[in-house]
Amino acid sequence: MASNIELHPGQSQVFRDLFVDNKCRHAVVCASRGFGKSYFAAACAVNAVSQLLALPKGTPNRNVALIAPTFSQAVDIYYPLLAYQFGLEALSTKSSRANGTFWFGPEVHLRVWSYEASERMRGTGQYFVVSDEISSWEGAGTTPQEAWESVIQPCILTRWPIDGRSLTISTPKGHDYFYDMYNFESMDDDWKSYHFSYKDSPFLMDSVIEKAKITLDPVKFAREYEASFDESGTTVFYCFDRKTHVTSDIDKLQPGETVHACIDFNIGVMACSVFVLRGNQMHFVDEFMGHPDTDALCNALKRRYPDHEVIAYPDPSGRARKTSAAVGRTDFTILEGYGIKTRARRKHPPIIDSANAVNRKLKNARGDVDMYFRPELINTIRSMERTIWTERNPDSATIDKRNGDEHHSDGIRYATEYLYPIQSGALRSIRNTSVLI
Repeated sequence: MASNIELHPGQSQVFRDLFVDNKCRHAVVCASRGFGKSYFAAACAVNAVSQLLALPKGTPNRNVALIAPTFSQAVDIYYPLLAYQFGLEALSTKSSRANGTFWFGPEVHLRVWSYEASERMRGTGQYFVVSDEISSWEGAGTTPQEAWESVIQPCILTRWPIDGRSLTISTPKGHDYFYDMYNFESMDDDWKSYHFSYKDSPFLMDSVIEKAKITLDPVKFAREYEASFDESGTTVFYCFDRKTHVTSDIDKLQPGETVHACIDFNIGVMACSVFVLRGNQMHFVDEFMGHPDTDALCNALKRRYPDHEVIAYPDPSGRARKTSAAVGRTDFTILEGYGIKTRARRKHPPIIDSANAVNRKLKNARGDVDMYFRPELINTIRSMERTIWTERNPDSATIDKRNGDEHHSDGIRYATEYLYPIQSGALRSIRNTSVLI
């Protein structure tokens, strides 16, 4: 095994936390160009192999996996690093570039995989897994989230003699699944996240950075060299920030509190985010997702909150639209039939107005924050981050609906604009559970 592995300070920090000090089992590294991502991933894989070689003979599942976006990337990038720089090509005659494998005797195995082939990992036991450039994984008939949660993570060992570990490392591409993984540390002590920009790289000369600033637009420069997740101007709720707005410090629903339900009608994917009003603040405490129609959502609301008054702020189009085939029923009459009060405009306000109303509650010009979310509201939080504009002109603004990210945030727009309309400056208030206009 190679003993001349050298790491720069940023790489060393992650390495120590993962392998030496055991501060985490899963490291998520958001890094810019020039960080040395591939070298670092290969070095971690080599270290993992060294740990496996120290275990007693006969220990099962002594495997290490390196997953790249494509197989050509896997063998073209990682095989030379592993074989030549770390001297692994002479370890075993069973090692093969054709299938990206290295054998360390009969029991320890390191393999480079493509994202397309990662399904074949299902059922294997892996001590260490690298997910390289996960933001660029595509074309495998599954999403990175499905691949990680259904195939990769279940392969990582969680039993004696040694707990499995993972390294997920990538340059960011907006608020995708890599961004979700980057935020796992707020919910699970096994996870730890790291951020490194071009300033943390010893390999990038000032001339390279200056050239990049000239040749790249600000969005691409921020993503590639500052490792920024920011959508830079396309995000609808630009004031939303997980560190500010997502917190377990707000209480769950308390006895006697009114349930305020933000509803977006969608056949098969009814979306509902629930908040309570505490003073002038909206505290989001629950969510519903996936109910097939309005009746199913109403039943779910009444089952979960049998002793609470429920006020809904639905899509105004629900006055005429129906998710049930029954004649004479609309989404509004269905809600009211379950004893749920409805509060909605006669028609949709301009999208810009409702988006601005939400942004103002998230943070106004004085710095006041009046909207918070509990961390378990995964779908709602994702919706706030991932809802983007396709057109921002005030007269023709449209929201991108191709990925279905907007459902929960649409409901939040309806409720926020109704209660706190931006155009008048006057706030609607709730007193004794009645809405005063």
